Amino acid sequence: MTGHHILRAALAAALLGGSGAAAAADLAFTGSVTGVSTLIGLDPTCDPLPFRTQIDPASTVGHSSLGDFTLGTSTCIAEAGVNAPSFGTFTIDFGTDSFSGSFDGGSTFSDTPGISDTAWLFTILDGTGRFLGAFGTFEAAGLADARTRPTHVVIGFIGNIVAPAVPEPASWALMLLGFSGIGLAMRRGQQVLQQIA
Repeated sequence: MTGHHILRAALAAALLGGSGAAAAADLAFTGSVTGVSTLIGLDPTCDPLPFRTQIDPASTVGHSSLGDFTLGTSTCIAEAGVNAPSFGTFTIDFGTDSFSGSFDGGSTFSDTPGISDTAWLFTILDGTGRFLGAFGTFEAAGLADARTRPTHVVIGFIGNIVAPAVPEPASWALMLLGFSGIGLAMRRGQQVLQQIA
Protein backbone atom coordinates (compact mmCIF):
# COMPACT_ATOMS: atom_id res chain seq x y z
CA MET A 1 0.00 0.00 0.00
CA THR A 2 1.47 3.38 -0.97
CA GLY A 3 1.70 6.39 1.30
CA HIS A 4 -1.11 8.01 -0.72
CA HIS A 5 -3.44 5.06 0.02
CA ILE A 6 -2.49 5.09 3.71
CA LEU A 7 -3.23 8.82 3.84
CA ARG A 8 -6.70 8.23 2.36
CA ALA A 9 -7.43 5.40 4.81
CA ALA A 10 -6.30 7.47 7.79
CA LEU A 11 -8.38 10.46 6.66
CA ALA A 12 -11.46 8.23 6.30
CA ALA A 13 -10.86 6.83 9.80
CA ALA A 14 -10.60 10.34 11.23
CA LEU A 15 -13.81 11.43 9.56
CA LEU A 16 -15.66 8.32 10.69
CA GLY A 17 -14.34 8.78 14.21
CA GLY A 18 -15.70 12.35 14.24
CA SER A 19 -19.19 11.18 13.32
CA GLY A 20 -19.87 9.95 16.86
CA ALA A 21 -20.68 13.39 18.27
CA ALA A 22 -23.55 13.42 20.70
CA ALA A 23 -26.82 14.90 19.51
CA ALA A 24 -27.92 18.23 20.93
CA ALA A 25 -29.25 17.66 24.44
CA ASP A 26 -32.68 18.84 25.54
CA LEU A 27 -32.09 19.63 29.23
CA ALA A 28 -34.92 20.13 31.72
CA PHE A 29 -34.34 23.25 33.80
CA THR A 30 -36.23 23.45 37.08
CA GLY A 31 -35.23 25.29 40.21
CA SER A 32 -35.62 28.36 42.36
CA VAL A 33 -33.68 31.40 43.48
CA THR A 34 -33.91 33.97 46.27
CA GLY A 35 -32.38 37.43 46.22
CA VAL A 36 -33.00 41.17 46.40
CA SER A 37 -34.11 43.60 43.70
CA THR A 38 -32.95 47.21 43.98
CA LEU A 39 -34.66 50.19 42.35
CA ILE A 40 -32.08 51.97 40.17
CA GLY A 41 -34.46 54.81 39.27
CA LEU A 42 -35.81 56.57 36.20
CA ASP A 43 -34.19 55.28 33.01
CA PRO A 44 -35.10 56.68 29.57
CA THR A 45 -33.59 53.59 27.87
CA CYS A 46 -36.49 51.59 29.36
CA ASP A 47 -39.05 53.47 27.24
CA PRO A 48 -42.00 52.88 27.19
CA LEU A 49 -41.58 51.94 30.88
CA PRO A 50 -40.09 54.56 33.22
CA PHE A 51 -38.03 52.69 35.83
CA ARG A 52 -35.13 50.22 36.05
CA THR A 53 -34.48 47.69 38.81
CA GLN A 54 -31.59 45.29 39.22
CA ILE A 55 -30.97 41.97 40.91
CA ASP A 56 -27.31 41.77 41.91
CA PRO A 57 -26.10 38.16 41.45
CA ALA A 58 -24.11 38.47 44.70
CA SER A 59 -27.44 38.77 46.55
CA THR A 60 -28.87 35.54 45.10
CA VAL A 61 -28.79 31.85 45.96
CA GLY A 62 -30.21 29.45 43.40
CA HIS A 63 -30.57 25.67 43.16
CA SER A 64 -31.64 23.78 40.04
CA SER A 65 -31.65 20.51 38.15
CA LEU A 66 -28.48 21.77 36.38
CA GLY A 67 -26.62 22.79 39.54
CA ASP A 68 -26.37 25.74 41.91
CA PHE A 69 -26.39 29.19 40.31
CA THR A 70 -26.68 32.93 40.78
CA LEU A 71 -29.11 35.20 38.93
CA GLY A 72 -28.45 38.72 37.69
CA THR A 73 -31.15 40.87 36.06
CA SER A 74 -31.66 44.35 34.70
CA THR A 75 -35.40 45.02 34.52
CA CYS A 76 -37.53 47.80 33.11
CA ILE A 77 -40.73 48.20 35.15
CA ALA A 78 -43.89 50.27 35.23
CA GLU A 79 -45.09 52.03 38.31
CA ALA A 80 -46.45 49.60 40.87
CA GLY A 81 -49.94 48.49 39.97
CA VAL A 82 -52.14 45.64 38.93
CA ASN A 83 -50.82 43.88 35.84
CA ALA A 84 -47.73 46.08 35.82
CA PRO A 85 -45.57 45.00 32.86
CA SER A 86 -41.82 44.43 32.98
CA PHE A 87 -39.07 43.26 30.65
CA GLY A 88 -35.30 42.99 30.74
CA THR A 89 -32.16 40.92 30.47
CA PHE A 90 -30.77 38.15 32.68
CA THR A 91 -27.73 35.97 33.31
CA ILE A 92 -27.85 32.65 35.15
CA ASP A 93 -24.30 31.76 36.19
CA PHE A 94 -23.24 28.28 37.36
CA GLY A 95 -19.68 29.41 38.15
CA THR A 96 -17.90 27.73 35.23
CA ASP A 97 -20.59 28.30 32.61
CA SER A 98 -23.71 30.39 32.14
CA PHE A 99 -26.60 31.29 29.88
CA SER A 100 -28.25 34.66 29.34
CA GLY A 101 -30.98 36.34 27.38
CA SER A 102 -34.16 38.38 27.76
CA PHE A 103 -37.46 38.09 29.59
CA ASP A 104 -40.92 39.62 29.40
CA GLY A 105 -43.88 39.52 31.77
CA GLY A 106 -45.18 41.41 34.74
CA SER A 107 -46.62 41.45 38.21
CA THR A 108 -50.00 41.66 39.93
CA PHE A 109 -50.86 42.59 43.49
CA SER A 110 -51.43 39.68 45.85
CA ASP A 111 -53.94 39.68 48.70
CA THR A 112 -51.15 40.89 51.02
CA PRO A 113 -50.30 44.61 50.65
CA GLY A 114 -46.70 45.09 49.47
CA ILE A 115 -46.40 41.60 47.97
CA SER A 116 -46.79 41.03 44.22
CA ASP A 117 -47.13 37.84 42.22
CA THR A 118 -44.68 37.80 39.30
CA ALA A 119 -44.60 35.84 36.05
CA TRP A 120 -42.18 36.03 33.10
CA LEU A 121 -41.12 34.10 30.03
CA PHE A 122 -37.32 33.85 29.78
CA THR A 123 -35.65 33.35 26.38
CA ILE A 124 -32.05 32.09 26.20
CA LEU A 125 -29.99 34.02 23.62
CA ASP A 126 -26.39 33.12 24.52
CA GLY A 127 -24.28 30.84 26.67
CA THR A 128 -20.79 29.89 27.77
CA GLY A 129 -19.11 26.57 28.60
CA ARG A 130 -21.55 23.66 28.41
CA PHE A 131 -24.25 26.15 27.34
CA LEU A 132 -22.29 27.64 24.41
CA GLY A 133 -24.78 28.00 21.57
CA ALA A 134 -27.69 27.03 23.83
CA PHE A 135 -31.24 28.22 23.24
CA GLY A 136 -34.69 27.63 24.66
CA THR A 137 -37.32 29.15 26.92
CA PHE A 138 -38.42 28.69 30.48
CA GLU A 139 -41.14 30.15 32.64
CA ALA A 140 -40.55 31.96 35.90
CA ALA A 141 -43.09 32.69 38.62
CA GLY A 142 -42.64 34.00 42.11
CA LEU A 143 -43.19 36.69 44.69
CA ALA A 144 -41.74 40.17 45.18
CA ASP A 145 -41.95 41.47 48.76
CA ALA A 146 -41.63 45.27 48.74
CA ARG A 147 -42.71 45.79 52.36
CA THR A 148 -39.06 46.56 53.11
CA ARG A 149 -36.32 47.92 50.86
CA PRO A 150 -34.64 46.47 48.90
CA THR A 151 -37.39 44.22 47.55
CA HIS A 152 -36.95 40.52 48.38
CA VAL A 153 -37.73 38.11 45.55
CA VAL A 154 -38.37 34.38 45.33
CA ILE A 155 -38.56 32.96 41.80
CA GLY A 156 -39.21 29.43 40.55
CA PHE A 157 -38.20 28.24 37.07
CA ILE A 158 -39.43 25.49 34.77
CA GLY A 159 -38.58 24.88 31.10
CA ASN A 160 -36.04 23.45 28.68
CA ILE A 161 -32.59 24.31 27.42
CA VAL A 162 -31.29 22.92 24.15
CA ALA A 163 -27.52 22.51 24.49
CA PRO A 164 -25.40 22.06 21.34
CA ALA A 165 -23.82 18.75 20.38
CA VAL A 166 -20.48 18.11 22.07
CA PRO A 167 -18.27 15.18 21.00
CA GLU A 168 -18.21 12.38 23.55
CA PRO A 169 -14.82 11.28 25.00
CA ALA A 170 -14.80 8.14 22.82
CA SER A 171 -15.33 10.31 19.73
CA TRP A 172 -12.42 12.54 20.71
CA ALA A 173 -10.21 9.46 21.10
CA LEU A 174 -11.19 8.18 17.65
CA MET A 175 -10.55 11.56 16.06
CA LEU A 176 -7.12 11.81 17.69
CA LEU A 177 -6.30 8.30 16.48
CA GLY A 178 -7.37 9.27 12.96
CA PHE A 179 -5.27 12.44 12.99
CA SER A 180 -2.28 10.44 14.27
CA GLY A 181 -2.78 8.07 11.35
CA ILE A 182 -2.76 10.98 8.92
CA GLY A 183 0.48 12.28 10.42
CA LEU A 184 2.09 8.83 10.22
CA ALA A 185 0.98 8.36 6.61
CA MET A 186 2.36 11.77 5.62
CA ARG A 187 5.71 11.00 7.30
CA ARG A 188 5.95 7.61 5.55
CA GLY A 189 5.07 9.23 2.24
CA GLN A 190 7.92 11.71 2.67
CA GLN A 191 10.34 8.87 3.54
CA VAL A 192 9.31 6.92 0.39
CA LEU A 193 9.82 10.02 -1.77
CA GLN A 194 13.27 10.59 -0.24
CA GLN A 195 14.28 6.98 -0.99
CA ILE A 196 13.13 7.27 -4.62
CA ALA A 197 14.95 10.56 -5.15
